[in-house]
Amino acid sequence: MARAVCVRCERPLSVCLCASLPAPVATATELLILQHPAEAGHAKNTATLLRLGLSRCRLLRGEQFDPAAWAGPRPAWLLYPGPATEPAAPVPAEGLLILLDGSWRQSRRLLHLNPALAALPRLALPPGPGGRYALRRAHRPGQLSTLEAGLLALQQLEGDEARFRPLWRAFDAFVAAGLQRAGRCPAAGLPGVPVVP
Repeated sequence: MARAVCVRCERPLSVCLCASLPAPVATATELLILQHPAEAGHAKNTATLLRLGLSRCRLLRGEQFDPAAWAGPRPAWLLYPGPATEPAAPVPAEGLLILLDGSWRQSRRLLHLNPALAALPRLALPPGPGGRYALRRAHRPGQLSTLEAGLLALQQLEGDEARFRPLWRAFDAFVAAGLQRAGRCPAAGLPGVPVVP
């Protein structure tokens, strides 16, 4: 028998995120999340939290995408490491920022299957502290969850870090709850993650 799932956050009702979500944060930049199908419905996935927490965020699932999804008069940028990446700061804030959601292997597959996507200009986040996402292990320094990467890019593009704090708090609560469900109390001192009693 299938578990009842929230139609908004797509999580089982027992772990529904909706009550912890702030009002959607208004942004000038639009985000487009291209999600690998294997990542959909994954309990540790942060893309849905990002989609619900921003006023201008769309999520498409699949392996191959119609380039019309990002075509238009506004500039489109891919937030992904690679050749000819530019720092996030000089990009016009009214553009479209595309994020790939999935494992590194899945995201490389998305790029391989979508040459028009791979051809987009790329943005990179500057080196910074490690991620706050303790539910999954980063294989290399600088690897972040989709939510972390999206929010850090928006903070650089649009400034005003305080505007995004409610969404960071919801993310921290999501991580803490996941650690508690897994029987792992968050480590004391983990940036932004409250210790769950």
